[in-house]
Amino acid sequence: MRWNDCFKKERAALTVQARGIVCYTPSSRGKSTIMGYLSANRMDTSRNRIRRMVGLLWFCFFFAAVLAEGTLEKLHEEHVREFSCGMLYYRTLYLDSKRDALYVGAMDKIFRLNLSNISHSNCERDALNLEPSNVANCVSKGKSEHFDCRNHIRVIQPMGDGNRLYMCGTNAHSPKDWVIYSNLTHLPRHEFVPGVGMGIAKCPYDPADNSTAVWVEKGNPGDLPALYSGTNAEFTKADTVIFRTDLYNLTTGRKAFSFKRTLKYDSKWLDKPNFVGSYDIGSHVFFFFRETAVEYINCGKSVYSRVARVCKRDTGGKNILAQNWATYLKARLNCSIPGEFPFYFNEIQSIYKVPGDDTHFYGTFTTSTNGLMGSAICSFHIDAIQEAFRGKFKEQATSSSAWLPVLSNKVPEPRPGQCVNDTETLPDTVLNFIRSHPLMDSAISHENEKPVFYKRDVMLTRLVVDKLRIDFVGIDLDYTVYYAGSSDGRVHKVVQWIDSNGESQSILLDVFDVTPGEPIQAMEISKEHKALYVASDHRIKQIDLVMCTRRYDNCLRCVHDPYCGWDKDTNMCKPYEPGLLQDVSNTTADVCDSSVGKRKLVVTWGQSVHLGCFVKMPEVLANQEVRWYHYSKEKGRYQIAYKYGAGGDKFIETSEKGLVIVGVNEQDAGRYDCWLGGALLCSYNITVDAHRCSAPAKSNDYQKIYSDWCHEFEKYKSAMKSWERKQAQCASRQNDSNQNLHTNEVYGTPLV
Repeated sequence: MRWNDCFKKERAALTVQARGIVCYTPSSRGKSTIMGYLSANRMDTSRNRIRRMVGLLWFCFFFAAVLAEGTLEKLHEEHVREFSCGMLYYRTLYLDSKRDALYVGAMDKIFRLNLSNISHSNCERDALNLEPSNVANCVSKGKSEHFDCRNHIRVIQPMGDGNRLYMCGTNAHSPKDWVIYSNLTHLPRHEFVPGVGMGIAKCPYDPADNSTAVWVEKGNPGDLPALYSGTNAEFTKADTVIFRTDLYNLTTGRKAFSFKRTLKYDSKWLDKPNFVGSYDIGSHVFFFFRETAVEYINCGKSVYSRVARVCKRDTGGKNILAQNWATYLKARLNCSIPGEFPFYFNEIQSIYKVPGDDTHFYGTFTTSTNGLMGSAICSFHIDAIQEAFRGKFKEQATSSSAWLPVLSNKVPEPRPGQCVNDTETLPDTVLNFIRSHPLMDSAISHENEKPVFYKRDVMLTRLVVDKLRIDFVGIDLDYTVYYAGSSDGRVHKVVQWIDSNGESQSILLDVFDVTPGEPIQAMEISKEHKALYVASDHRIKQIDLVMCTRRYDNCLRCVHDPYCGWDKDTNMCKPYEPGLLQDVSNTTADVCDSSVGKRKLVVTWGQSVHLGCFVKMPEVLANQEVRWYHYSKEKGRYQIAYKYGAGGDKFIETSEKGLVIVGVNEQDAGRYDCWLGGALLCSYNITVDAHRCSAPAKSNDYQKIYSDWCHEFEKYKSAMKSWERKQAQCASRQNDSNQNLHTNEVYGTPLV
């Protein structure tokens, strides 16, 4: 009688099936005996021990898979550096590659961090304190002393060659601005900058408000520098504004040109906007924001994404619009999934422009937060934006009329919104038209007629972009890599390329936790240091862009990352260089076949064995079909089918897409291949040893086996306790998440 036969009959009838995992516990009803080995008492004792141990063995066999469910792969510590001085609301970042510094606007402070390694920075040495004034007055208006009535730095912009910085903070709901040196020291009195001191209309009153600002050195009236901003200009938030500061003569300090702003309290110009970004490009400054759609108001309330444009040389009208923009135009941004009935992502959350490239804008867009959550990344070309501003205008004849395009013969000359040398010379007909017709008729479509990426049940809040050119066997291949931060502290890494047919293609490469449970508030990226900088209210983290060796342990994932390549000789993922395997576009299905190791296993008859390609299934692969094939002498090659229930539990699929073979016998020998799509993930060759299972012939042999089992039992007991402890922790965290978070969102265990 085979040794393991004594235990097969003891296996339980109790089966628990969850997410493709079946666990067995031994039954207490079995009456089998171990023939001739021990006395009855010793036999009963050992049988109970073995029975308990078999149950524990099964639980411990699967507990790693249970714990792994819902989690992400942990970032290796060598790829992560962190800076934190407590909860200081790190929401403004400015990266200065020339000075190798990352400037961080926080509560009552501005920090200058070491760009190469932010963890080397010091909370005192590398900070400038900017305490608020009039805190008591702020508190008397009903604002909180420890958040609202602090000084949150919301604007950091370089001036001139970057040796000086312009800053603006909320200053206890009384905005104030400063100019300092880039080494975080104040200017001497003789370097007084005119117009600096009061920050109203330059940055928000409320630290929770979205705002934007950009310092423009050239192209303004008189070629004088100025700040352009989009923010709330009143304590009550009734007046939102796109604003340019007064322009001062740099020699005399006298005001040369007055400020310019959008028309006050006019919903056609701005209607409760949330600003996300602004850029100085050519003769214009562009503002990106979302606002209540005035053209949709007769059909209900909806929010649209916008881009607005003003001419930098705009000095307003002479009599009409004297203090307002005379060239202000805006248009809708369209980010949607195409179809007969397009699915729109109407609310822009962030915008990014690669430094040095003024042709493309990249944004994250979401659905309404009141409905089913979904997010998308869309890109826009400057030519499409300018084309929309050259198109037809939109108007509403009466308050009950539909919004329709303006007929061409009703548009005055010179064309409203185009840049001229002196806007004060524009005729009143042009100024009156622009006053009542700032909205363009055509929406601006995203590139490639589709989003770069979209996903449900996630809110992408921030975005940065890296562009790569790879020398692949003498051919230059261009890739665009997107890093999108989410409201739950994760970063989604997406790569985009143009295929041989000229079509845009993209895939989700990776998802990793950076600030678990905390929304990502700001992001920056450095090509020089190959690093990503991510800020939340509690901390700032620096993540390596190139994480090949520690991040990818198999060829399939490695070759899809444009930063990486697979070394066939060492079977390792390395930073890409010519000669390594790479297949970002997934055009060569068998690129990794020769690199897949054929693992050999010798399995004892009656034993159960687990075959797996991943310790934890990467989230980016979780929804893809994984198939296992068996090559046997009797059946040839066939696909493994999972049949749960009585008599159908021979093969079990784990939550990590692994394969468990229960009660191995001679027919189960042979090769097992795991395939993901057309790519081979891993391969096993199983040999069944049916001779080592015979019962021990001598008492010494039995004692040795018994001792081995006892040793294993102690290991499993320890593992079981560890599993129970982690299970309790996971349950506690999940309960907290379920109480606090949106039901549509999926949350995993924090990993960083």
